[in-house]
Amino acid sequence: MVRARNVGRKTEKVSQPDWEQEEFDSRSQIKKAAQAVTSLGEELSELTVSQINKLGLPEDFREAILMLKNMEKGPALKRQKLFVGRFLRNDEELLIEIKAKIESQRVKEKQQNAHFHRLENWRDRMLAEGDEVLNEFVMDYPLADRNQLRQWIRNAKKEAEHNKPPKSSRAMFQYLKGLEW
Repeated sequence: MVRARNVGRKTEKVSQPDWEQEEFDSRSQIKKAAQAVTSLGEELSELTVSQINKLGLPEDFREAILMLKNMEKGPALKRQKLFVGRFLRNDEELLIEIKAKIESQRVKEKQQNAHFHRLENWRDRMLAEGDEVLNEFVMDYPLADRNQLRQWIRNAKKEAEHNKPPKSSRAMFQYLKGLEW
């Protein structure tokens, strides 16, 4: 949508970003849409610095996010949030790109968590059921060192009997993580 704006004696055409072109029933819906974009900026500021750097943001926007991340409570924080939101609203392509990257990051984290849960399940089953599950695991993961796993299982059971910290169980989990990733 293009609207005209009077500038002195000239009439200038100004294009609106796509989020402003959407049909809204009320002003409150417009405010909610703008707040959603601002909330995305806040969500970006909650990421770690390395995650922010991996997003490949434009330098000035990345600096604005890092500044927002390091700010304390107060009116300056509110102004910075609004600045980041306005920056995103004015650059529709960047907004779409960031949403896609964040969603892809979420999917990757969910997959990694599911993988870790599967490994924890394998470890717990090996500790509870012993050689039967160990053989099943080695069939699925032929590169696994059966003797090392047996030793960790024995040590973990001894640690549990003597109420010691689960050092072997943790070492076993770290080994399992290293097998696939």
